[in-house]
Amino acid sequence: MEESAMRRVIQKSDFAKMEIIGQFNLGFIITKLKNDLFIIDQHATDEKYNFERLQRVTKIHSQVLFKPMPVRVSPAHFLTILDHLPIFQANGFDFCGPAIDELKNGVEVQMEDEDPTSDRKSRLFLKKIPYSKNTTFGIDDIVQLCTLLADAGSGYDESGSSSAKEQGIKHLMGLRIPKLRAMFASRACRSSIMIGTGLMKAKMRKLVRNMGTMDQPWNCPHGRPTMRHLFDLTPLEKMHEASDARM
Repeated sequence: MEESAMRRVIQKSDFAKMEIIGQFNLGFIITKLKNDLFIIDQHATDEKYNFERLQRVTKIHSQVLFKPMPVRVSPAHFLTILDHLPIFQANGFDFCGPAIDELKNGVEVQMEDEDPTSDRKSRLFLKKIPYSKNTTFGIDDIVQLCTLLADAGSGYDESGSSSAKEQGIKHLMGLRIPKLRAMFASRACRSSIMIGTGLMKAKMRKLVRNMGTMDQPWNCPHGRPTMRHLFDLTPLEKMHEASDARM
């Protein structure tokens, strides 16, 4: 069953209804929903739960630059930054300069040069960047986040219902630059239940119930599926009923 088909068949509310059959090969949980059996990767699902939790609750620490850095980007990226300042701040970036002052004062912001290499005095400066001991951040990461926002915005319908808008805003606020996403994925992996770990039924039930609380429970941060459809028990039940009828 493909992921798209899985989403059509399984609703997130269904995880609370799944019956826990048991553990297979110290790495997988077998569950039953109505007449269908599913196999759930215990590491992948716990990793995705921890990954989403880290993205949601972790505060990105920033360091103030000794000297603000001119932000030379295309006009489209320039406007994307100004339109989504809280999202950039959630990723550890902060800005200053004439463009920010105009925005705060309700003045129409003048466009930046089209040429990112222009020698014209910049109207937007980077004053804070995310801090990490082992990772360096810069303008390239800002451009990547602009691209992510543009891609996410193309599928966001502002004319939709209030709940759809709320989900759209929540999704945008949860966007993280690839370097931060990789950091969270690494932390989530190390802190999650590993393959080869025996689980009691209560722990298996908790892992499955957690899937119903995730934004995207279908894949781990590295893209590995968290679950697969195993078997439809309906034909077996029909065979059993037919056998009982002949007796």
